[in-house]
Amino acid sequence: MYTGENQTAVRSMQWLDSALFRLLETKKYAKVTVKDICEEADLSRQTFYQMFRSKDEVMEYHFSKLFAGFRESCGSFDGIGCRELAVQFFQFFYKERSFVELLIENNLTYLLEQEFERYLPRIDLFRSINETEEYPDYSVVYVAGALTQTLIHWFWRGFEPEISTVSRITEDIISGKVYQEANSFNFDSRK
Repeated sequence: MYTGENQTAVRSMQWLDSALFRLLETKKYAKVTVKDICEEADLSRQTFYQMFRSKDEVMEYHFSKLFAGFRESCGSFDGIGCRELAVQFFQFFYKERSFVELLIENNLTYLLEQEFERYLPRIDLFRSINETEEYPDYSVVYVAGALTQTLIHWFWRGFEPEISTVSRITEDIISGKVYQEANSFNFDSRK
């Protein structure tokens, strides 16, 4: 993927990105070709391959822009806790719901999870886990999967319950509170 700062190249990348998402409104991702993207963007295949190696890289480019916005909404993740992370996550992706719906429709939500796995280690909460856990990558993939799957489920349920409630539920599950309460209930019921 092109990483320079040439304004013409950056603009071409943006056009190719926009073209892909216009196509996804009427066509499944698996059926979209590089040729389709180039025609929709009115750019040559040569330009495409100077910017990206594949349509998957166009998607990666879109995710990098998306997560830069998410990071900005979280204030670079400094001092953010689990609940606030969940609130920011659900608020941000609610605003980006048309994109998330495209991911769901095209069975591409794993890309969202992968991108979230890249960003979680940048959050203070996970930096502290990295310093204390022997295998911190397991915490990262667990939370990335939990947030992504909860987001998908929330979409399927028509965005119910409200963000504050789904964020609390997410925090309770991720923190283990739900399981601690279940274990104490089971333990107490044996008396």
